Amino acid sequence: MPDIAVDYELLYDVAKQARSLKDQVHEARTNTPDASVEDIGSPGARTAVRQYYVRWTGAFRDSEEKLDKLGELYDNVAKGWFDWDARHAKAANEQGAAIAADQWKGRKAAWDSWQKLVAEGKADPKDPDAPKDPGAQPTAFTTRDPNGNTTTTTYTYDGDRLASVTTTVTSKSGLSSTETTTYRPDGTYESRSTDGTGNVTVSNGRSTTTDTPDGRKSTTNNFTSTTTDTDGKTTTTSGDTTSVFNPQTGERTSRTTYTTTGPDKNGKERTLKGTIDSTVDDKGHETTTTVEVKKDGSGTKTVETPDGRSQKWVSTSADKDTGWRLEP
Repeated sequence: MPDIAVDYELLYDVAKQARSLKDQVHEARTNTPDASVEDIGSPGARTAVRQYYVRWTGAFRDSEEKLDKLGELYDNVAKGWFDWDARHAKAANEQGAAIAADQWKGRKAAWDSWQKLVAEGKADPKDPDAPKDPGAQPTAFTTRDPNGNTTTTTYTYDGDRLASVTTTVTSKSGLSSTETTTYRPDGTYESRSTDGTGNVTVSNGRSTTTDTPDGRKSTTNNFTSTTTDTDGKTTTTSGDTTSVFNPQTGERTSRTTYTTTGPDKNGKERTLKGTIDSTVDDKGHETTTTVEVKKDGSGTKTVETPDGRSQKWVSTSADKDTGWRLEP
């Protein structure tokens, strides 16, 4: 299967140009010039100009409709690909931010221990090999890709407790996706995100993290989320996620089990049960396998890899995880 590269920045720019041209056509259609004989030069020329606009009014209106549809098509495709990219950029940036935060905590612990030894007279404060002051706790982590897109993750703290995380992805053409998660002292949280299309998702849940015997961090998350699209239609998803993070390697694995109820692409109400298995390495490269099963047992399996590849399988017995065939 060949690689596919989609320049959604170009598509988004074409969409804006199509809509701008539509406005120009509309202006020409609805503002027919009524020049005087003195302006044009003769009564015959004035009549010809009027007849031109009368005869071409229908064609102008048709052009407006086609340009509007073209702009909408390119706009939707561009935003869809942007959202796909933004999801991976968000995961990578937050992974990098988590690693940077852990590194700071390690340096801070070494610095505090050294300062204690110095205060007790057990260490030379002028030792050139002494730990360095790590400075203030980092509150932002930003990456920029070669295409000019920016991803920023910012933190707020309540004392030593993480209070909120906000990640914003912005493309060079102005497309934007943002998510803010607020963590409460009782272990519950609320997350609110807006994607490039304008769909808003609000999630609530409880997250619990424990240390495993081998030094890893295991997080269990129970959640319910509601997505409202730009037409006001809602989709509700509930489920749980178990994630394991290895601070030594920077790798994270997770499994999400969920049930989604809401309209399909044709507006028909449907219920899906799904699982998402994800692996993220220390550089933020993510491989995701998503399986969704309908009420009749049929379903799809989609595998997305860090290099941008996406393959989809279908099966009439997806509930048994059998009979998979690659979608043509």
